[in-house]
Amino acid sequence: MRFSPLPRIVLILLTVFTALAFVAPLPFAIVLPGQAQNIFDKIITVKNQKSYAATGRLDLMSIRVTNPNTWIIGPEIVYSWLKADQAVYPRSAIYPDGATQESETKQAKADMVNSQDNATTAALSFLRLHPEYGISANDLHIRNISFDVKKTGGPSGGMIFAIGVIELLTEKDLLHGRHVAGTGTISTDGKVGAIGGINEKIRSAQKAGATIFLAPFGNRNEIEHIPAGIQVRIVSTLSEAVLALNK
Repeated sequence: MRFSPLPRIVLILLTVFTALAFVAPLPFAIVLPGQAQNIFDKIITVKNQKSYAATGRLDLMSIRVTNPNTWIIGPEIVYSWLKADQAVYPRSAIYPDGATQESETKQAKADMVNSQDNATTAALSFLRLHPEYGISANDLHIRNISFDVKKTGGPSGGMIFAIGVIELLTEKDLLHGRHVAGTGTISTDGKVGAIGGINEKIRSAQKAGATIFLAPFGNRNEIEHIPAGIQVRIVSTLSEAVLALNK
């Protein structure tokens, strides 16, 4: 059976529509690995209270996301799909309706401050409940602990902040000279919550030299293709995170 060729005008129209579809803006967001920041390098400060130098490195992880004002075109999506360290999500899975770069920046800063307050409260509560760490309730003052994070925002650093506070306030050595990274929100009672971009953060941590990564229980089913040389330890509370480091 022979098929008649498509008329030239139809071929032209199909070519034009295909080209337009390829470069048309699409409602997607691209997630890329961010930076690893050692929180003992001028991020956490303890004043007017005895503290102890950390023996290892504890990294705060971040991701980079295309801003909500940006529409992604086809070639960018294809390129990101092909890149092992990037991920493509529907924009609605990352940003709420009506989000702008300004509103997201403002919210990220507020979330960061809240995570630091929660982390300090959770860390001090942990120490009060564990006298074996050698700290009495009267020794702890939340106002003596401050944070200075300029390169990232959001709530996902909460668990790492809390571990950092515990490490600095006690003689017990949690890190034992190791390079540790992790992510997860924290509540005032020490519950660790899920975050976005877990695989990108694990890959960034491995590239930065971390050998242990603490990940939230809520992200356990999303983790895939763990790079060689880094162990991922799943935790659901601050106590479990401390235990994972003591093993």
